[in-house]
Amino acid sequence: MASIVPRHVAATLLAIPHAQHVVAAAAAKSATGTAGLALLVVLVVGGILLAAAISAARGLAAVLAELARFAAMMMSAVVLTTVVILMVLALVIH
Repeated sequence: MASIVPRHVAATLLAIPHAQHVVAAAAAKSATGTAGLALLVVLVVGGILLAAAISAARGLAAVLAELARFAAMMMSAVVLTTVVILMVLALVIH
């Protein structure tokens, strides 16, 4: 690591004079680059919001599934209780 940093700095300093044509081309493309950057930011933010919405939908689906399971369990208990009461009434009447 200690030998990489000085070599990297030296290579960067030596490459600066040769990179002037890249700077001129980048300056010419800055208007389109800004629009592209804005589009990229919008897409990234949209993706983050979409991921958050999907996560919330999964959580809501899990809660609704548990609620449906609980409702089915309660309905089963009500039906069983009704059947037992009707059987007891039938035994008492006869």
